[in-house]
Order: sequence, then structure tokens, then C-alpha cells
Amino acid sequence: MVPTPQVCVSTLVTVSTMAVVDLYLLEQSMLGARGMSGPSMWQYGAVLLGDVCFLLALRFVSAGVISEAQSSRRGFANALWFLFLSLLQLKLFFVCHNYRQERRPPDPLARKTLTLLLSICLPSLFLILTGADHMTPQRRKQEVRSRLLWVVVDLLDVLDLQAGLWEAQGGSGGIVEQRLPIWAEGLVFFYCYALLLLLPCVALTELGATGLPGQRGPRREALYPWLSLVTINIFTLALRGTGMLWYRDSRVSTVFLGKNLLALALKLSSAWERHKQERGATGAGTVAGAEPEASTMPSQNLEQDEGQAQGKAPPAHFHTLTRSQSHTLSQVSLEPATTPLGPSFISHEL
Repeated sequence: MVPTPQVCVSTLVTVSTMAVVDLYLLEQSMLGARGMSGPSMWQYGAVLLGDVCFLLALRFVSAGVISEAQSSRRGFANALWFLFLSLLQLKLFFVCHNYRQERRPPDPLARKTLTLLLSICLPSLFLILTGADHMTPQRRKQEVRSRLLWVVVDLLDVLDLQAGLWEAQGGSGGIVEQRLPIWAEGLVFFYCYALLLLLPCVALTELGATGLPGQRGPRREALYPWLSLVTINIFTLALRGTGMLWYRDSRVSTVFLGKNLLALALKLSSAWERHKQERGATGAGTVAGAEPEASTMPSQNLEQDEGQAQGKAPPAHFHTLTRSQSHTLSQVSLEPATTPLGPSFISHEL
């Protein structure tokens, strides 16, 4: 089976990202080993073995991604993202640990290059796995892309928070500022890891449920906006505010602080407007359902009262027998003694 361009690009992104992070780990092990000009053979072998196992697992998962590209399922896409991100975050954990233990002057360019690589590769892989280009019509495709843009912005927000753990921290004049305690850095790292693992999977699942054409039935309310509101716009805002005010951390991004404040205000105002619209629609539906009943009952009562006042008979639709039928039955005698042909005549008339 020939792989699709979607699978080829996703494989290229995952393998290149893993290769670059492996180079960082090998460089750190080379600088940490005393009296050695480079990494040993077993370190090369361990990195190579890990990448081969990842490629073998990636081969089977990519085959599933090909099979569900034109369907509404995104199970294999979630599995690929889970596999890739779990292994990547494991390597990043050791990169952060080695950077923390380094005693040489930090290299800001290498650390910022790692941040730039992750900020390009992770959102790109997510957009590739969504398969938004397979969606038609064009109006639906644009709607899905606008939703995916919010997911990409949230991913960049989380990556910026996590990148503060390995980027160099320094003050003006070469004075190093107060460093975060080890437990706080570990908490931030694993919180970012959980968000990077959870949020794209939720977005992929909701996209598979409502994103493709041919999906009928009532549309459920999306879970991702509320999840993003709590985990991104509130919790990361609290983490950044604590790091900036309590620990005087200069790596805190004030741009994403402002972004979270604006997103929080916009989402809350949108939720309030939607709540008011739903409440108004419910009240209008209740009033509209009660008006026809109230207007029908007085009209029927009025017609009956007028008929009784004028001495008229009830309308024709209240009768069960017509005039001809009642006249015929009035001439028929049901007594067998007076009319011997009565039963046969009745059966004939019926």
C-alpha cells in the first residue's frame, strides 16, 4: 500500500524531531563525560535502538492513519500523537535535567533553537493528523480551520511555559536571578506534559465526531473550549503570575499573559451571551406553545353559546347519524309481533 502524503509528512516530522532531540542528548553526554572526546558506542547504540523501536511502532500506527483518513474516526491519529509525545517528553525530561546540572556557562542559542524546533514540529504534526484538507464543503473546512487555530495557539502557550525550564535564566549585568525549586520545575514540566498529551487528543476526537461531511444528528456542545478555559487560560495564568511575582522569573512571557487574559474575557462573554440567547429562545417557545391553546378554547365556547341562544342545532360534525339514516330508522319497527318481515328488512337496510 502506497503511503499518502499525509503519512509521509507526519513520519518526516516525527523522525526529524526525535533525531534532533537525540543529538542534544548525545551532546550533553559528551560534555558530561570527563576525559572522552565523544559519546561511547553504547550510547550511540541505545539511541539507535530506541529510534528503531519507535519506527517499528510508527509503521503500524501510520497504516491505521491511512485507513481512517477519509472517515470520521481519529483513533490511530490519537495513538500516534500519544506515542510520539510520550517518547519526546521522556527525552526532554533528561535534557532539562542535564541543563540544570551543567556547570559551564549556558548556551542561549542552542536552547532557543530547541524551543523553536518544538514550536514548529508539534503544531505541524497536530495539523497533519487532523486531516482538515479532506473536509468538504469549503465552508465547513474554513470553520474547522478556525477551530484548529485556537488549539495551535494553546499548544504554543504550553510549549512556551515548558521551554522556560531549559532556556537560560539570567538578569541584567550577568547576575543570575533566583531559580525555581526542583519541585516547582517538576510540577510545571509534568503539568505541561499532561496538557500536551490531553488537549490535542480531545480536539482530534471532537473533530472526528463533527468535522467530516455526512454527519447527521444533533451536534453536542464542544468540550475543548471549556477545557482550554480552565487548564490554559486560568491555570497557566496562575503559574506565570506566581513565577513572575514570587520568584522574579525573567523567563515568564508577558505576551502569553496578556493573551490568556484576553481569551478569558472573550470566552466568558461568549458563554454569557449564549446563555442569554438560549434562555430567551426557551421562553419564547413556551409562550408560543401556550397561545394557540388559549385562543382555540374561547372560540369553541363562543360558537356553542351562540347556537344555544338562537335555538339552532349543534353543527353537523357533532352528529353521528345523517337525516336520511334517522328517517329510515324511525320508520322501522323493531317489534317482531307487528311486522313479521322486520328482521329481514332491518338486515337489508343495514
